[in-house]
Amino acid sequence: MRGAGRRAGDAAFRRGALLWGAFLLALTSWPSPPSVPVLSGIPSFDKIVHGLLYGVEGFLLLCAIRWPGRPGFTVLRALAVTGALAVFGTADETHQAFIPGRSMEGMDATVDTAGAALGTLVAARVGGRRRDRRA
Repeated sequence: MRGAGRRAGDAAFRRGALLWGAFLLALTSWPSPPSVPVLSGIPSFDKIVHGLLYGVEGFLLLCAIRWPGRPGFTVLRALAVTGALAVFGTADETHQAFIPGRSMEGMDATVDTAGAALGTLVAARVGGRRRDRRA
């Protein structure tokens, strides 16, 4: 019974990761997004947003991916998720160069990767606590 519940949870995380990834692409494909004066005045606010958005995606992906024979957290899985999101973030920044009113920034791709890494670490920590409670 536990296995069926775990698979259903994995499916929910997979759907969440897919929807969040589509949301990220939609946000970055939006030509000339409006600025919010209150938030635009905060130094590096866009970097904070990038880190949070990719952190959520890293969290969802790490929770969604199960490798046969390797239950729980593995450094290799965290590195794979972070690496995949680094490529995704860099490709997304490159695609923004072709969107009117948007620009490509290398620091955004760096912050995307850092956010993804932090999200995977949070997912590993939360997953470890959930396993400890079940034991």
